Order: sequence, then C-alpha cells, then structure tokens
Amino acid sequence: MSNAMEFGGWNICEQTVVLQGALLLAEKLTFHKTLLEIKKNEWPLVGKPITNALKEISSGTWSQSHEWRKKVIAIFWAKALSCEPQLSLRGDFNIDRRWKEDVFFPLENMIPKMNRTVLFEVLKATKAADVFAELLLALPTDFWVEEATLMMNHICDETSIEDVTFFLDVWWEIMKSSKGRKDEIVETFSAVACQYLTKTNDDVFQSSKRFKPDPEQCLPPADNILTVFLEGIHKIRPSIDNGKLKCYTIANLADMLCSSAFLENESGDLPIRLYLEKLVAVLCFYNAKVKDDDPQKSCPEMIREAERIVQSGSAASRFRLLRGAQHFALNILKDLLLHWGEELHNYTHNSDKISYECFRMNGSLAALQKNLVVFEPSDTFPEEQRGDASELADCISSLLEKTANIQITCKMNDVDMMATLARNIIDHKMCRYNEVCSEFASEIAWAFSSDWLNCLKMNKAIFLEPDRIMKLLETVVKATYEQNNLNTTEIQKSTAVILDLFCELSLAQMDDVLMRVLTTWGDKGLSHCMLAFTDNFQEELNMTFNQISQNVTDYNTVSRVARLALLYPENVVSKACHFAVSNLGAHVFLSKILTSLPALSFRGSNNGVSLLSRCLMETCWGKLSSDKEESQFLYLLSYLMNPAEATGDKVSLLQPAEVVRTFVLPYILDECVHVELCLHILHKALNVENPLDVSGKHWVLSCSPFPLLMSLCKLLNSYSRCWQQSDQPHCLTLGSKELIIEILTQICTLILPEAETGIETWGKSLFWLHRKMEHLDWVVRLRLKPVFGKHFKNEAPASLFEVCKLPENDWTALRLPEYGAGTGLLAWMECCCTSGEMKDLMLSLLCVNTEDPEEVNLFSKGFLVAMVQVLPWCSSTECKLLSQVVVSLLKRQLLHVPYSLEYVQFMPLLNLRPFAYDLQFSVLLLRGFQLLCSSSCSNWLTFDGQKHIARLYSVCISDMLDALKQQLAEYNLQVHKVEKEADYVQEVLFIYSQVFCHVLHVTAMMPENSCEPLFFLSLEILSLYESLRANDTSKNRTLRQANERHFLKSITENVSNEHHRATLMQKINKL
Repeated sequence: MSNAMEFGGWNICEQTVVLQGALLLAEKLTFHKTLLEIKKNEWPLVGKPITNALKEISSGTWSQSHEWRKKVIAIFWAKALSCEPQLSLRGDFNIDRRWKEDVFFPLENMIPKMNRTVLFEVLKATKAADVFAELLLALPTDFWVEEATLMMNHICDETSIEDVTFFLDVWWEIMKSSKGRKDEIVETFSAVACQYLTKTNDDVFQSSKRFKPDPEQCLPPADNILTVFLEGIHKIRPSIDNGKLKCYTIANLADMLCSSAFLENESGDLPIRLYLEKLVAVLCFYNAKVKDDDPQKSCPEMIREAERIVQSGSAASRFRLLRGAQHFALNILKDLLLHWGEELHNYTHNSDKISYECFRMNGSLAALQKNLVVFEPSDTFPEEQRGDASELADCISSLLEKTANIQITCKMNDVDMMATLARNIIDHKMCRYNEVCSEFASEIAWAFSSDWLNCLKMNKAIFLEPDRIMKLLETVVKATYEQNNLNTTEIQKSTAVILDLFCELSLAQMDDVLMRVLTTWGDKGLSHCMLAFTDNFQEELNMTFNQISQNVTDYNTVSRVARLALLYPENVVSKACHFAVSNLGAHVFLSKILTSLPALSFRGSNNGVSLLSRCLMETCWGKLSSDKEESQFLYLLSYLMNPAEATGDKVSLLQPAEVVRTFVLPYILDECVHVELCLHILHKALNVENPLDVSGKHWVLSCSPFPLLMSLCKLLNSYSRCWQQSDQPHCLTLGSKELIIEILTQICTLILPEAETGIETWGKSLFWLHRKMEHLDWVVRLRLKPVFGKHFKNEAPASLFEVCKLPENDWTALRLPEYGAGTGLLAWMECCCTSGEMKDLMLSLLCVNTEDPEEVNLFSKGFLVAMVQVLPWCSSTECKLLSQVVVSLLKRQLLHVPYSLEYVQFMPLLNLRPFAYDLQFSVLLLRGFQLLCSSSCSNWLTFDGQKHIARLYSVCISDMLDALKQQLAEYNLQVHKVEKEADYVQEVLFIYSQVFCHVLHVTAMMPENSCEPLFFLSLEILSLYESLRANDTSKNRTLRQANERHFLKSITENVSNEHHRATLMQKINKL
C-alpha cells in the first residue's frame, strides 16, 4: 500500500476503496438490513470487517496511523449526518453543482449509508476518544450538547466496561481541550458538517423562542456540554464496577470541579520546576498505559499528551460549570466517595502496581481539597452548599490519608528522567520550551553530560539569549565549587560551546552578558574558575591581540575580545590599554573595540572608579615613554569620553567627570611632572560632544570647579619664573600656557550660569577663590574678570592709571613695588595680552598727546622697552594680540617707528605707503631684538628663552607675510577693475627683500643653535620672493633682478652657520 497518503484531501483513493469494501461486506452480514438500521447489540456481527479495514488503512508510523484513523472517523461522522432526513442536501443542489462545490460528494456516494451506532462503535474499537472530542468541538457550538447527548445515549444502552471507558475518555479529552489551531482534516470535517447542521439552525432558533428554559440553560452551549457528562455519570454509575474505572471517574469529577468551577481564567502557569516534576510523574504512570493502549506512540507524542494533562490540571478550563451543575457535581462526588471509599482504599493498597488512574485520582482530589478549603469561607458557595462542600472536603481528606503511599511511590524527582524530558521539550520546541531552556541551563545535576552538550549544540538558536548564557555560566561556576569530582575535560568541552554561543550574540547582547558577569563576580569576572574554561588564557590573550594588530576592527575581533573579557575583564582591559598606547596605530581600532563594549565602564566597589579608568591608571599613567605614546593615550581617552558610535546611544564609555577626577585633579600642580598631560586631558574632556551629566548640568560642576580654577591660576602664575636659572627647570612650556588660558576661559564660561541658580553657594565659592588668589600675580587675577564680575573690582598697578583713563567704579589701584614710576606702559601692555576684549578696552582708554612730539617719542621708546619685557613671556596667542596692538598704534600714528635705509643700496622710487605699517612692524621687531641681544640684556634669558622668542618672531613675521599676500591680492583686484597700470609687485618684492635682511640680522644676533625657526622663515621669504618675481612685467626687470640677487647674496654671506648659508645661497642662485 502506498505511503503517499493525502491526509487532508477527501478524494477517492486506495484506502477509501478498502474502506468501501469493508462497509459493503459488513452490510451483507446484517441479514437484509443496512448499516443505517443497525443497532448496538448487532455490532459484534458486522464490526470485524470494518475494524480489520481500519487496521490495514492505518498501518505505518504512529503519526500516519493517527491521521488515517482521524480521517476515517471524520468521514463516518459526515456520512451519518448526511443520512439524517432533515439534514440531507439532496434537494438543495443539483448534481453538477455538488460535484464541483461539495468536497464530501464523491465519498458520500461511494460509502453505504450508516447511522451513529457505526460511528460510536468504531470510536470505541479504535480507542479514539481524543478524535471524537476534537471533531465534536469543531462543530458549531449550538450542536455540541446535541451530539454529546447522542453519544451518551449510545453509551447508556446496554452499558459495557468498554462503554464506560470510552465515556470517561471522551469526558477527560473534552476537559483537556484548548482553543488551538485545527489541522486540515478537522477543518475539512468542520466545513462539511456545517453544510448539514446549519440547514436546521433556523428551526432550532424558532423552537428556542417558543420554549422558556431554566435561566442557567441560557448560558452558552459550550458550557452546557459538561452537564451531559454529569448526567451520563449518574446514568452509568451502576456499570462502573471495577477499581480502576472508579478511580478514573473520581479523577474526572475532581478535575472538572477544579478547572471549571474554582480556577479562574487568569490563573498563572505552574512554576517551571514544579511543571517538570508533574510531567515526570505523569509520564512514569502514563508510559505504561500508552504502551498497552498504543504501543506505536512516539516519545514526543507522549510528552505532548502529558503536557495537556498537566496543563488541564493547573489551568482554568475553557468550559465553565454552571452553579446548579456545581452543586450536583459536589453531591455526586461526595456520594461516590462515601460509597466507594473502602473499595478505593483496598484497590490502591492491594494492587501489585499502582495504576495511572489511581495516581491521577489522588492528585486531583488533593487539588480539589485545597480549593475547597480556600473557597469555603468566601461567597463561592451559596449558604445551602457550604455544608456539602465541607462534608466533601472531609471525605477527600479521609481518603487521601489512606492513599498517601501513592505520592511516595511517584518518582517526581527522577533526575535522569527529568533531564531526558527537558531535552525532548527543547529539541521539539514543545509547550513552555523557553522556560525549560532556562531550567536546563541552570540545573547542575544535568550539566556536562554528552546528551546535555548535544542538546546545546543542536539548539543553539534557542540558547542565544543573554539570560540563558548567563545561567549557563552560573552553572559552570556552581559546578566547579560544589562538585569536585567532575571531569575537567568534559567541562571544558561544554564551556567551549557556551563561549561559542556567547560569541554568536549581537554586540548589545554580548555587552549585556558581560555587564552581568561583572556585576555578579566583579572586575576579575570568571577568572576564579578559569580552569573550567581554558588552560591557556594568557596565550589566547596574546594571540588575540597579535591578530588584532594585523587586521582592521570587525565584529569577529570584538567578539574575540569580549570572549576573553568574560573570563578575566581586568586582565583584558589592562592588556587593551597597554596595547593601545605602546603599539603604533593600535589606539584607533582598540578605541573602537572598547567602545563596542560599554560594560567595561563597570563601577564596582573601588570608590566609584570604573574598571576602565583603573586599568588606564595602573597600566599607562606614569609609564608613557614618548610623545607618540602620550598622543595615543590622549586619543584613546578622548575617544572613550565621546558617545560610542557602535552602541548608537549618547552615553560615553568614560564619563569626562570621572576622567578629570582620576587623571587631572590629583596632579594639576605646578611641580607635578604630569601636569602638561593633565592639561591636555582636561582640554579633551571639556570638548566632549555630550557634556551634561545625569542632573542635566555640565559635568565640570561636579569636579570642584573653583579649586580647579585656583590650580589653573597657580599654573599661570608659575610662568613668571619660567626663564629663571634653576636646578629644577620649569615643567611647563609656554605652549601649555595658551592651553591653560583656553581651559580657564572655558571653565569660566561654563560655571557662570550657576551664578543665577545657586546664589548663596556661588557667593561663598567666589569669595573663597578671591581670597586664595590674593598672593598671585595681578594679571592672573585679571583673567577671572568674567567670574568675579560685579562682586570685585579689577585690580591693577597704580602706574597703569598714569597711562589710561580707567573708570574708578570698575578698577582699583594696587601699590606694587615692582611697578614703580614709568612702568605704566608695561602694565598696560600686559593687560592687552590677556584677551581680545581687554586689548580693545586698553586701546580705547590709552592716553597719548599726539600734539606733544616729546611725549610721542617717549611713548614710542617706552613701548619698545615694554614690548621687550613682555614678549619673552608671551604665548603664541598673546604674541598675536601684541602684534594687533602694534598695528593699531601704527595706524593711529601714536607709535613712532622711523624706517632707516641700512639695507637699501639705492633710493627706491616706489609707492610704499600702502605697506608702510608692515615695514615699520618689521623694523620695530628688529629694534626689539637689538635691545634683547645687547650686552645689557645678554644674561637676561636662558637658552630656552632665546629659542622661544625666536619662535615668536617667526610667528609675527609669518602672520605679517600672510597679511601682505592678502593685501596684494586685494590691491591687484582693485587695479584690475579700474584698469590702472600699477600692480604693486615691485613694492612687495622690495618688502620681501627688506624683511629677509631683517630676519638674517636677527639671526646674526641670536645665540648659536637657537634660531632654527628663523632659518626656515628666511627660506619661506625667498620662496615668496621667487613666486612673485614671475609676475614682474616691468621693462627693466632683468637688470633690477640681477642687482637684487647680488644684493641678497651679499647679505647672506654674513650668515655664520655654514649649512644655513649654503642652503640660502643655493636658493638665491635659483632666482
């Protein structure tokens, strides 16, 4: 017989032909009757051909057998419906239409007519109570009671043991049923049955109008179905004559009362451990029953059936027992227990083997007694029922005391059986398999066996969740502590699979697990049981980072690092930090790897310091051996402080406040060797993308901003001694001064909003800061003008008031011994260098009488001396401010700078007025350096100080040359528009040559090896000179250029450094 069976379709096939033959043969055995007329007592005469045919049709696997059994019963039921005169469709459709539209039409005409006797006897013979219940509930709900009543009437006619068993089976199947998805056979049967049953629906409805029923009977027919079984029990009670069936009856009644009367729809699921224990208990008894009744049934099918049983006993039924029916059921159960109590006791004690029905009865009664005790004081029972309920509870209690041995005999805690059960549930994704997975992952007694490991491998997708991975890790840890006899090799095989599962998680999930590990076991992670995972952690760590250094960052790289971090977070983070700083270029991709795992910012019990901060401190701080390492360290910190791209949120791995508290506040002192690095870290922190903390305020407010300002001001104050000869040289460069000023300005701007929100605190902090700064230089205090605001006047030397008209409401004079008579211009210039705003203010308040030639001369000479005194202590930004002051004074003609002709061979007949300020500025700088390099000032600056002013000179001249190029471009644009001949090329070439001479003059005055910047500046001027000469279109350019080249060479011959001289000569010869 072909195995290609079409279970769903109802077409004529080989199996239906066999079935037709059996039915025709059975009909011949009826002695001139048809199957439509057969009675129950005649079934033994005709049943054998039909049952034999069913055995033949349903041969094969359990699944195939079950499907064909269901299909045959569905066909029989549909045929029985079609044979009822009031349900026949023959008059409703013509043959052609039925052939096309009626799926049952071919089989209906093929199979002989039959009544429900054949259907019910086939159901009994095939033990198909489950199929009957499933198909019954596929009918329209209005017909459930009617069809169930027909079945009950059949059972009550000459009731046999088989009838009672079938009745109890159907009852139990109805109670276990739930609203689930219907298969194709059931769907087809439902459609076919509806064709017949809905034909009488109108008649039923009209008759119900004429009949006034009991109010309870107005409830949905779905609930009334239970009353059919209560009535049936009442009728067949005399036929229940053995202990097994009596246990079955008691169990059904007790279950029905629990699930349909007492349990509510919102009743929760059993705890998963108890659920598994109940499944094990059911399977212990149920296996033997199934092997007897259905030996082909597979293990998964038995587990699914056990699941239905356990769920039906612990969850509310889809059917509700009516109030009157509840009372009737309680009375029946009480009556049965009173009459059968002794017999049930004897049956449970005298049987060689406790039956499943006996076990189930015991559990059902125990559950019912619990509910009776709970609900008795409430309004669940009417007054007249409370006595019955109390008596029933006493009867149950009495019986349970006599049958206590049943629970003892039950193997609810069979470890091996429960493990096998759990594996099957997971493998076949049965009911509650997700919860079983969690139990499976956390149960030490099941762990590390080959079956356990295979289950993990086969069901990877189910275990790919942070909760389950964490439970698996906890199980490994518990096992290593509690069970010393475990095989290390087996554990490592299992942990390898667990770690592989971890690596298959998404980045967010891996980070979740990593955070849980850190929270549970701290910074050292799982290192306390490292041998359970690997023998070669250090080798794996080194290999991973060696591979990282050769590849770009990708998901696999991150997962490898996360895997190692799971085992020993502290060690891995320390390695990553050291590797990022000490290996060239490694900081870029390791920054990305670390930010992909935000869990590494974990804060344990180490005074709130994060794991990452601590590892950076211990691994890198004080151990950076080169500028490159410092640069990579700064990049790493900056990247970690900014919001992570990988996680997509606005949270950074390292909070700026934490970084400042860890790496800045303890070390930002003028004598600390790390102070310059601290400043760079603070600057990076102040420029992060998301500066607000959890309170919505800027993070700097949580980092003691006023003491921080005080420390920064002390550092600024220390620059007054930066060129002093000392055994301990100043640890800060003047390049850092600019950084300090920028940081100071930023912090002042950030804390100003607090002046409005916390007035009292702000005032106290401000007075503290002002008092602490009294011993610092007045210029430093002046930089805090935005913070001090209206609380304090600006303080300046009294001599400043001699050259400025300072408003007394805002300024107050200081009597400083170092600022005596004639130092007003020095103080004025120091003010100009503090900020652009202060520079503009000082220029506007300056008092110079231009009508008095002597005052202008004195002012110009005093300005040169003051500039020489201020310039060596200027940063690049301050120097630029000073340059702007010079240009402004030149334009206002307050500063007299005569231009000498010492580097002019012949009088140039050029229009130099547009460029007069550039020439004057260059000469002013030259005069300043002549003063600085004179014998009177020869020991004033250290060698480093000489190098610094050389850099500043280069900055000033470079800025001037840039401005000159821009000016020339603007002039040429104007000339082009008005079509004039003048293009100012010769004028600018003249200026280039003059500035070149000035630079070489300064170079000649400077100490050897201190003027490298000036050499590069002179090369830059020659390059500009060369590029501009190409634009010279004058007729005498050849002669003039030759003369200029000769002039430049004659000046260059005086350069003392041979290498510099040769290079410059080579450059001039190319002109």
